[in-house]
This record gives sequence, structure tokens and C-alpha cells, in this order.
Amino acid sequence: MIVTRFAPSPTGNFHIGSLRTAIYNYLFAKKNEGKFILRIEDTDKERSKKEYESEIIKVFELFNLDYDDLKYQSKNIDEHSKYLEELIKMNKVYKSDEGPYKFKVKRDVDHFEYNDEILGNIKIPNKNIEDFSVARSDKSPTFILSNVIDDHMENITHVIRGNDHSINTIKQMMISEAISLKPINYAHIPLIHDMSGKKLSKRDNITNVLNYLEMGYRKDALFNFIIKLGNSFNEIEYLNKNESIENFEIKKTVLSPAKFNIDKLNFYNNYYLQKITYDNFLNYIDKNLKDQVIIFNLNEIYKDILKRSNNKEEINKELENLIRHNNENNSYEISKNEMVTLKEIQKYYDTNLSFDNFIKKLEENDLSLKKTGKIFRKILVNFHSKLPIDSIIKYFGIQKVNDMILPIINND
Repeated sequence: MIVTRFAPSPTGNFHIGSLRTAIYNYLFAKKNEGKFILRIEDTDKERSKKEYESEIIKVFELFNLDYDDLKYQSKNIDEHSKYLEELIKMNKVYKSDEGPYKFKVKRDVDHFEYNDEILGNIKIPNKNIEDFSVARSDKSPTFILSNVIDDHMENITHVIRGNDHSINTIKQMMISEAISLKPINYAHIPLIHDMSGKKLSKRDNITNVLNYLEMGYRKDALFNFIIKLGNSFNEIEYLNKNESIENFEIKKTVLSPAKFNIDKLNFYNNYYLQKITYDNFLNYIDKNLKDQVIIFNLNEIYKDILKRSNNKEEINKELENLIRHNNENNSYEISKNEMVTLKEIQKYYDTNLSFDNFIKKLEENDLSLKKTGKIFRKILVNFHSKLPIDSIIKYFGIQKVNDMILPIINND
């Protein structure tokens, strides 16, 4: 049975690239009716924090990545030490002059190679790999050793991770061979770069998964965007989790670095935002704005707002523009022709008219929105909002529209 794992260290916020790696391991296991393990590599006591571990678990829950088992590396420390001692006895590991315990790299070959599930045949010259540390001077094992021992203990068959681990893979294969562990199949995903071609970094980019969710990016949009970073998924644009499992093929991973294009993320988010209910939409509105906007007919036009919004910030910007004119009490000039038009419009107002009948009445009297839209837009929102004028009128309601027209006419 195929068994994959995702093995994060709880030493920082959960990164976009880490989420993609976790998802790919999950999809590969589920596609092959295998097992997926989440392993928290918590042996770095100085840097590991409970809050980061909680964040990892939270992200897995949010994205419904239902792992089959949860493991903790710290529980395997005795096994790590046991294998270290075995390697020392076999004269495969020695204590270096600098202090750390190092693995002796064979020097009787020109190069080391392995077959990568994504990158194909990988060859690394012998001279490029020096003897490497497997334990610190106090004999506490390093990642290189602990990680591969954990994989062995958990019967991992496939490891999918970033291609910055390619050298580590060669080293871990040396360790496995030295102590006769069962070989593991490795697949290395090209890293995610920003649009300028630089590696996506915590310093220069927003990389924290939870930050994107707080900004109003939907889980389904972020999931869809991330899985498509470097894999075509059979050219299907929109996929949920089950569709992703069905269409996932590790060998279709693109070899070049994936580009983190925020415009593409906005594209996906806009698509999924348009599917939300009105009650869900209300959750995207800032607290200080909600009371000001829900007093009108927001439920009738919220879909128009979503069509023009890519995230929470843009939703609130659209709403602010709708009521900004009322809050600012801006004055504006009304031309003679506009005054005539307003008086004509007001003549056809009736408290018993529905929105549709009001618009129909205007059209019957040569006052269609195509002709009167500009003056409506001026008095209702002073051109701040770019929503369709019929949506703006519908939002305020014809009673409020009339209430805003009357003072202008009476002051003439």
C-alpha cells in the first residue's frame, strides 16, 4: 500500500509552499487508495512552539486534509539514537574535529543518482557532497537522520517535497542503504517563485496561509489556486477536493518553478465568492460598516458587488463607495437640464410602485436609465460607486431615491 506523509516543523507560520506540498502528498495517497500521515517534527526544542503546531492542525482542518494518523517525531528519539549508534559501530559515522557526528560519503564512485518521480534521473557528482552531519556533538540526531528513520518506522513508500531537498534525498538514501532500510520513492516539486522569478520568501511576500484567509480569500479558491501551481490537473480549471483526487497525476507536475500570480488567485476567488449566500456575504463586511449598509436593500444587490470583488477588502470598498456620499454630505451642482429631468422623474414616483414598475414607468415616459442614469448616479452616490445604476437605485429603494430628489427640487 502506498503511504505518504507531510512532516512540518512547528517553528513558524504555515507557508503557502508547505500547504501545496501537504496537499500533493494527500492527493497522491488518496488517488492510490493509500494512507496519508501528518508528522510533526518537534525535536528542535528551542524553535518549536505549540502555537505553530496548533496552526498546522488548524490549516489541515480548514482544508479538510483528513490524515490517517498523526505522529510526533519527539516520540521516536530513542530509535534515532539507536540507529546513530549502529552507524557509529559500522564505522559509517564518525565524530568530526569540529564536534558534530558525520556520515562518511563513499569516494569510490564518480556520482550519486536516483530516479525522481517528477524530475526523472538525478545525478550529483561525488565532489559536490561532503561528509555530512547526522548528529550534533552531544549525539542528538539532526533532521537528515531523524527524518529518514521516521519514514522507515512509519512504512512511508513515497515522499513528495520541494526540490530544495534534492541533495538531502541523496544523503538520506546513503543512510538508508548503509543500514539496509527499504528504499523510498522520492518526488521533488519545483519551488514557488514570485512574478519577478525570485523564490517566494517570508521576508518579501505574504506567505502565511491564514493571512490569505483573513484577507477574505476563500478556502476553496486558495485550494484550487495552490493545486494548480505547477500541475495542469488535466486542464480542468475549477476543482474541489474529490475532483482533485480523481485528476491528480504526479508526473504531470511542471518542471519549471511555479509562479505565484496574485491576479490568478483573485480570479479563482472571484469565481468562488459569487457562489456564496447572502448570510455568508455579511461575514465579509467590516464591523464598523455593517450597520450603515444593511439598512438598505443590500440582499438584492450583493451578487453585483461580488461580481466586482476579488477579496474582502474590495467588497468593503464597494460598500463604502455606496454610502460615502451620504457620509460626506458633498454638495454638487445641478444643471438646468438635470433639474428638469429630476422634476420629470419625481412626477412618476408613487409609494405603491415596485422597483420594476417604477423603472417601467420611467421608460414609458422617455426617462430610461440609459438617459437618466447619470443624474441618478450623481444624487445617490456622487459617482463614487461604479455599480450598475439600476443596482444602486434598487439598493436604496425608490422611497429613499425620492427622499433624495425632493430637497433638490424644493431648493430650486
